[in-house]
Formats: sequence, C-alpha cells, structure tokens
Amino acid sequence: MKRPDVVIVGAGSAGCVTARRCAELGLKTLLLDRKPKKEVGQKVCGDEVSKSHFEATGIEYPADDEISSVIAGADVYPPNMKNELRVRGWSEFDGWTVNRLSWGQRLLQEAIDAGAKFLPNIHVGMPMVIGEQVTGVEYKDLSSGQEVIVKSKIVVDASGFAAVIRNKLESSLIENDIDKRDIALCYREILTLKMPLAEPEVARVFLGGEIAPQGYAWIFPKGVQEINAGVGITGGKGRGSPKSHFIKFKKKYPLLFGTELIDGKGGAVPVRRPLKSMVGHGVAFVGDAALQVNPIHGGGIGAGMRAGIILGEVVRGAIARRDLSATGLWSYNTRYLPNFGRRLASLEIFRRLLQGVSDEDMDFGFERRLLEAKDLMAANAGDGISLSMADKLKRVKRGAGKISLLMKLQKAAGLMKKMNKAYINYPDSPDKLEDWEETVLGIIESANFE
Repeated sequence: MKRPDVVIVGAGSAGCVTARRCAELGLKTLLLDRKPKKEVGQKVCGDEVSKSHFEATGIEYPADDEISSVIAGADVYPPNMKNELRVRGWSEFDGWTVNRLSWGQRLLQEAIDAGAKFLPNIHVGMPMVIGEQVTGVEYKDLSSGQEVIVKSKIVVDASGFAAVIRNKLESSLIENDIDKRDIALCYREILTLKMPLAEPEVARVFLGGEIAPQGYAWIFPKGVQEINAGVGITGGKGRGSPKSHFIKFKKKYPLLFGTELIDGKGGAVPVRRPLKSMVGHGVAFVGDAALQVNPIHGGGIGAGMRAGIILGEVVRGAIARRDLSATGLWSYNTRYLPNFGRRLASLEIFRRLLQGVSDEDMDFGFERRLLEAKDLMAANAGDGISLSMADKLKRVKRGAGKISLLMKLQKAAGLMKKMNKAYINYPDSPDKLEDWEETVLGIIESANFE
C-alpha cells in the first residue's frame, strides 16, 4: 500500500472502528500501531461500555470471552459512604465490562477483514505538512529499523491522549494546550476478591476529596470475584499520586481487604468537552486524541466508536469530492458535536459541580436527596438537570439550612442548558468557529462552584 487514501495512527477502539468503516467504504486504509499485533487492545481503563453505543453504531455486541461482566446498575457513594444513590432500571446504563485484550483483538480483526492493512511495531514520528495541509506521516518500523514516509489523502490521529499527530500541528483550528485541570491521572488494579460479589452486575463509584481529590474512585465488576478498581484525580500538581490515594482507599473500604493483585497500571485521560474542531486540513482526530470521553468518569470506548463510524463516512465523502481541507471534513464536526458531543460538553459542567462541592455539603446533599438518581441519568443522557418549580420547592424543603448547595445545583442546571444550546448551534463552517468558541468558553468560565 504505497499510497493509501487514509492513514490511521493508533489501533485502539476508535482507531479500529474508523479503519473498518473506511475500508468498508472502499478506501485504501493503512492502520498503524506501536504495539505488536497480539497486544492490541491492552489499555489502562475502567473497561465499561454501554449497550446504547452498539445500538447507535450497528457494531455487534461483545460476546463470549470479550465480556468480563454484565453491568445493569450503579451505586454512587458520597464521601461518608452513607445514603448512596442506587441507579437501577436505566437502559442507558446497561452494558458490560469487557476484556480489553479480547475486545481489542476483535475490533482489529474486523478492520483487517474489511480490507484495512495493519502494521504493528510502528513508531510514528512527524506528520508531513505542506502549509497547513497534512499530507502523510513519517514512521519507523521498530522490527526492522526502517524509516518510511507514507503519503495519504487524509491522516487520522487515533493515538490516544498522547495525540502524537495533533500535538505537532499548528493551526487556529487545532487545540493543543489542554488545561491540567481537565486531565485525570489514573491508577487502577485488577483484583481477585476474597469473597464473591453480592451484586456482580453493579458498578460502584465513590466521590469526595479524601478518597480522590477533584476526581473519584471506582469498583467495576469483571466477574463474580474479580474487579477493576482504581482512582482518578484532576487539578494539576499538589494532590499526590493516584496510586497513593488508591492504596489509602484499599485500606479503608472493606470489600478490598485481602484482595489478590492481578495487574496494576497508571495512565492519563482527558475529562472535558471534545476538541472545538475535530478536523484540520487533511487531518482528523478520534477517540481520546479528540477528547471524546465522558468528563465524569473518563470512559471513552463508546464515544470513540460512535465517532469512528461517522468519521469513516465523512472521509469517504471528502475524498470523493476531492476536498481534503477542513471544510471538506467539517461534517464530522456537525454530525458528532451537536449530538453525542453536546452530551459530553454538558457533563463537563456536571463534573465541575461535583468538584466544587465540599465533602460536608455532598454528604448533606446525598442524605437529603438534593441530588437524585434521575439527575445523574438525565445529565448522562445529555438532557441536563431539569428542575421544575414543584421540584425546586421539594428540594428547598429538604435542603433547608444548605441553600447555597441548592443554588449551586440550580446554577449548574442553567449552565448545562446553555451548553446544550451552544452545541446544538455548532457552526456549519470553519469561519464561524471563533465566535462559537467564545460562547462556549464563557459558559465554562461561569462554571465555578467553589
């Protein structure tokens, strides 16, 4: 494949889905990854993916050894671990924790079967650029030591949070300066429990500054007696390492007493809205490289899958029209961001609310149900928090003595609605992006709840 139509850098979930869709549509597709083929799929992650993503994309559900556990609910705990919110019966939440290696291998094989050419053990260096137009990449084959320049019509950066292509490009359309407060440093362990789980289909999430400053801890089942447990913290320097916080959490939470370690690793993930534009001239971004993650918990498997399907179709159209500019690729933005992207952007406001509430106020809010399970699910679905007049009066009665907390909740509800509206009105061309970005940044600046 001397002159592919599209080069995709990174064979994670988003990269493989994009490669598969491009190849299905008849494009000569080259997929590159630094890992050996047998290791594609391995990643530090919570491993959870919701069924709704498969229904939206048409990708077949995980099956057999790809599934670690079925997920059908969640318990969300405040700092004192009392009065938890029990989320049950919400189809949007139903899904699985997956075996990342088996799952990743399946997605890779589907891309190959569709016609994509896969090259493992590849270190991608610089993008090839003429003016602002990306025209290919240079890479080194780690097996042979050979250095290669490959030209293509479109380059897709699916390299994860490292964004090895995006971070080497300079353009007014492309964001590279990601605030440290919008990055979560994570540490997770795969553990065998001493006793079987009472509810192996229920995930657990733990909030609070003592457990995870500006973040959260999680326990996701991976079977009856195996779990994925970890801590993610944000906010830049001065908060300690996520591993140190997880060690404290293990000593505090009884379920984790006496567990046997299978694997422990750390990583980083973005926890904010997607990039303002997921395309440039001759280039597009997908998955973590496009910041397509849930800002509450950092999960990005489903978000990247959704984007990969759209991106493959947009790339095919741009090549057919012979318009490889950002304008030619712009429909990737307009198809993704006003729809699933606005859900992620709205959740950034909700994340900032949770981070701006003290442990004491959060305990009070959970005890008096100022925050309800339906609020979590409405926020996760991109509907914001809808507080009717009757609902406000009920919560005022329950929250007497903590009016400031209610005011923060109401403020968040209003800002989430504004964010939704802004994303629904995403610009239809690059020349309108600057004004739109100014509106979004104004909303983000207002989302201060401390």
